[in-house]
Amino acid sequence: MPVKLINTFIVPKEQEEEFLKRWKETTRHFRTKNSGFIETNLHRNTGIGNPTFTFINVALWDSAEAWKATHDQYKPKEYDIPGVKGHPSIFEVIVNVVNEQHPQHTNQAGTTHA
Repeated sequence: MPVKLINTFIVPKEQEEEFLKRWKETTRHFRTKNSGFIETNLHRNTGIGNPTFTFINVALWDSAEAWKATHDQYKPKEYDIPGVKGHPSIFEVIVNVVNEQHPQHTNQAGTTHA
């Protein structure tokens, strides 16, 4: 069963452009290797609520072992930027709650619930 990497990042404002460049290099590397990497989404903090973390990366991997093995072989380049702090952890889903009334929700067949 796939697992999710949730990695929260503290990135100094003046390093954001470099962080994004290197994060994209890292994801390009993971996509080109048969490493167990499935997909990723990088989120930027909007400034509403807690501003501690600048970015949050949520990635889907085949397994925790696949993620660990890949990261043991390749250190993401964004960690080399002065002031950047990442806090990666692997999570598994234990509860899933869906609002089937919401227009964004689709069933498994891909049709929108009305």
